[in-house]
Amino acid sequence: MGKFIYIIETIDKAFPLFSNYLSELNFPINQVYKYINRHELLHTNLSDAQLFIFCTTNDTDSLDTLEHLHEKHITIPIIVLSADGSVANAVKAIKAGASDFLHENELNKEILEQAIISAIGENKIYENKLLEYAEYKKHFYMGPVPVCIVDMNTLKFLEVNNAAIETYQYTREEFLNMTITALRPNEEKEDVQRSFYNIANNQYDAGYWKHTKKNGETFHVHIYTQTTYFKNKEARISFIVDVNDILMAEKQNQELSDLIKDQKEQLDNILFSISDVIWSRTADTFDLTYANNAYYKMFGYHPDEVMNNSKYFLNSIHPEDLQIFIDSMNAAKSIGPTKVEYRYCHKDGTIKILQAHVTFKKGKDNKPDTLNGVTVDITKERTLQERIRKSEQNLLATINNTRDLIWSVNTDLEIIFCNRPYQDFIYDIAGIVPKPGDYVLGEWGSESFINTRRKDYERALKGDSFTEIVEEIFEGDILCKEISSNPIIDHFGTIIGVNCIARDISEQRRQYMKIQEQNNKLTEIAWIQSHKVRGPVASILGLAELFNYNPNEYEYNYEIIDRIKQATNDLDTIIREIVKKTSTLKKA
Repeated sequence: MGKFIYIIETIDKAFPLFSNYLSELNFPINQVYKYINRHELLHTNLSDAQLFIFCTTNDTDSLDTLEHLHEKHITIPIIVLSADGSVANAVKAIKAGASDFLHENELNKEILEQAIISAIGENKIYENKLLEYAEYKKHFYMGPVPVCIVDMNTLKFLEVNNAAIETYQYTREEFLNMTITALRPNEEKEDVQRSFYNIANNQYDAGYWKHTKKNGETFHVHIYTQTTYFKNKEARISFIVDVNDILMAEKQNQELSDLIKDQKEQLDNILFSISDVIWSRTADTFDLTYANNAYYKMFGYHPDEVMNNSKYFLNSIHPEDLQIFIDSMNAAKSIGPTKVEYRYCHKDGTIKILQAHVTFKKGKDNKPDTLNGVTVDITKERTLQERIRKSEQNLLATINNTRDLIWSVNTDLEIIFCNRPYQDFIYDIAGIVPKPGDYVLGEWGSESFINTRRKDYERALKGDSFTEIVEEIFEGDILCKEISSNPIIDHFGTIIGVNCIARDISEQRRQYMKIQEQNNKLTEIAWIQSHKVRGPVASILGLAELFNYNPNEYEYNYEIIDRIKQATNDLDTIIREIVKKTSTLKKA
């Protein structure tokens, strides 16, 4: 079955005119051409059409018919014949789907022949393009990325591909009744309209947006858009890339980066503020690669002077300690973490005593091996320790040079400390020299003494502080000692032992007893004076009052004088007794 050229009549004189021209061109009308009224298009099968010649008056209905004809038979070329040959009408016809536009007043058989031949010939090319178009259309619908075509004026969807339908879960029919704002969350609806209308370039990276699926799920997309024409409308084709996972990962990475940055700043602040020196050096050259603020304060150098330059540091180590420092650094490489103490000559001329804890780290990815360390200025500590050491020596000398016995025991009654007099005393009575760790209750004392002392230790370990006088017979002499026992309490308030001081008070005891004896004699003398002497003296005084100074009564006076003599003799005897007792006190 052949292909026909259909003449679609919209003006009365078009067909006779075509008949004349076609007869002159030797085209048999009844074999090649078919005539049809435009109102019959909807009811006519045009599958055998090769070409349409559309005769129009360019009214609105005619243009709509032309557009409809083109959309329904997009592969068949259309020649438009119009009574109005203006450029505006020609543009309208071309936009509606015409392949060629002819003006009625300029029409002749040559122009018509050329238009028909050209349209039929171009149709072959057009059919090839349609094949290409079908391939592109296949890519459009079957592509993995959601693609949509949107009307520039109404923002309505004109077409979407399968990926868009699958992603957003709307049907194609639902899409074609929606605008692009339906895919945006409420907070972005106004922004997307402004962005869409402000697009000035043909190709445009619309950036990142939030889209909402039919089920309400929101995700991030990156939109690329380009201007185009679709169904004779200004439109934009947009490629929508789901970047939700990427953005979430980037967000997490950014959050982690921010966290790391904050932690690094915090660490830098901490390292900047602490007084201990923290540093890092290359393991081979000792060049400084990192140091906190305390480093420069301790060593007295500016960062520009010492960074990546080891000579300032090594030259400032005391010459006698330089090799010790280097050996310790090498030990950190081969053995492991080390500690070194050395003297350092400060920039101001003072000598500091420093202590460094050093670790070695093997370099990776072509990075150098490093020595990392923390250095502390222990000058004051060592000075104080030296003072304490001298004080301890002086105190120990004092403790050892005293005659008192001083010792301490723990809760197991093991000796913690004992001075030399204590050791000498135990050696004299037992023949052994006690030392720290020995049991304090040895076999050198009597059983009663040991039992008593054990009870004293137990009493002190319960928290009592007390002093007791202890007497023992040693080689026939009475030994008298004053023993003080006091609990030793640590900083937690726990009793951890007993401190004891024993003092030989035998001589003091003897002096005390002698004084006590003298006091008793003095008390007796005082009693004699206060009781015996008083009687004779009172008698003498009384007789003296009775004495009669009258010479004629001398016989009575004789009797009084005799009594006075007797009282005087009694008084003399008492005085002799007092003198005797006083002599005894002097001899004592």
